[in-house]
Parts: sequence; C-alpha cells; structure tokens
Amino acid sequence: MIRILLLAGIFLWSMQLLAQKYKPFSGRFRYEVSFVDSLRGPQPLTSYMTVFTNDTLVRVESETVQLGKQIMIRHLILKKYYLLLEIDGQKFAIQHLDESDSSKQASYQFKKRWGSKQFAGQKAKKMEVTRSSGGSTQTVYYLKKISPKYTGAISGIPGLPVSYQIQTENGLYTYKLLEWEEKAMDKDLFGIPSDYKRVSFEQFIEAVSGNQN
Repeated sequence: MIRILLLAGIFLWSMQLLAQKYKPFSGRFRYEVSFVDSLRGPQPLTSYMTVFTNDTLVRVESETVQLGKQIMIRHLILKKYYLLLEIDGQKFAIQHLDESDSSKQASYQFKKRWGSKQFAGQKAKKMEVTRSSGGSTQTVYYLKKISPKYTGAISGIPGLPVSYQIQTENGLYTYKLLEWEEKAMDKDLFGIPSDYKRVSFEQFIEAVSGNQN
C-alpha cells in the first residue's frame, strides 16, 4: 500500500512538472528593433519595443514607420486586445480578437542547435528556424523557461524569442533583447485610459475616413 501511494505521488509530481513547462513571469523586457524598408533601401531604422506583463495581461509599447507610436493591451485568457492610437488629436482604443485560426498564421520548422548566448543577462538557447511557406532559414535565440505567449512572434517556438527576424511585405524587422526586469506590475498599467474612445476596427476606419473628407 505504501509503495502504491509513493508511486502515485511520484506520478502526480512528474505530471505537475510537465504542466509547468514555462514559469510564470511578471515584469518588463525591451527589444531593439531594426527595420530595413524593402523599397527605400538598406539603411536600417532603429526603434524599440517594450513589453510589460503580469502573466495574464500584456502591454506592448512600440513604434512603426506606418502608424508611429502605438500601444497594445492584450488579455491572454479572454483572447482579445486593444490597440491604442492617436490620430489627428483623436485617441482610439481599437478592439480586436486574437487570431486563433492557426491556418492564418505562418508555420515554421525548428531544429535545436548547440550553443547559447547571453541577452540582457539571460541565457538563451540557439535554434534554427525555417519558415515553411518561403523556405527562408534564420538562427534564433530563445529563453526555454519563458512562454512565447507574451509576444507571439514566431508561432510554435518552444520559448520566448530574444533574437530573431520577421519578414513582412514592407521590409525586414530584426529584434534583439536589450533589457530584462522581473518584478510585480501595477494593474493600472493594463487599463484603457479614460480619454481613449473604445471602437471596433470598422468604427475606427469610418472615423478616420470621415476626417480625410
């Protein structure tokens, strides 16, 4: 009887370890983002992307050539997010649903490689990542114990990518982790400011189109 209880305990303990593939993370981390425009030439434009999370909510502050400064607030459990934009003095909180249809996401193949590298004081594993559709291959470094859900950058990768590239129609984005800080986050950081108008994407397009007429 004691042996059966002991074996049952070992089984439950091992199942818990498997369930806890990633450790919960609360804090902030920051990437340097280098963008090479496919039309304007090889000179890169540098910006930054900062991610805040309490493991359930995520706030991403970034800047793009097309939209300028923007903030995204995601609810990982409810699978929805708001994109905060300010255009012509108007502030919008545009609501979206997270894409859950895997057929609409880029698919990748992964091969683990020997080697590791330090990024912002964190030891990152090396991996070869090939995009199935285009066949392009890149070397990616990732944090094995941190979930990739906070950025969702490379679908299917077994950890948080800290050095990687994303090819888009507009050009090539290169991300490199610069800062890492683990700490409790103020929940107010993940709220929608009262001076932002909550709208659907269709309502946002209608409002912007009206301003241009």
